[in-house]
Amino acid sequence: GSIYFYKSNCFMNNLLFVGEERSNKAKQMGVTWKDGRLAGKQLFDALKPINIDPKQCTFCNYFEGGKHIVKQWKGFIIGMGRKVQRALTKDKIEHIPIIHPAARGKIRAKSKYQQHIKEKLQHTKS
Repeated sequence: GSIYFYKSNCFMNNLLFVGEERSNKAKQMGVTWKDGRLAGKQLFDALKPINIDPKQCTFCNYFEGGKHIVKQWKGFIIGMGRKVQRALTKDKIEHIPIIHPAARGKIRAKSKYQQHIKEKLQHTKS
């Protein structure tokens, strides 16, 4: 499979967001995390209020060739969703767990998700 990977040249960035794999809808639309569409929109909308520029973040999908990117990463690794978090834990990779931006239920409310992201990521900013 193809590797969907986006890296900014910004030296300040040390955040790697790790997803599972692109959804069928994302594949049909030809979009990846960096496009800020679908689940990416929910995530981007939660990052902006805490002054994290999504364009300066790195994204990969663990089960679409991203494993080697994760293993070489020197900054913070953010595991999006339980499936990825289980795989990262199994592979002994330290990470910050966040609820997947496509999660359903009460967390789907934009304000609740923004608060969740703020709480989980505030210590990553120097």
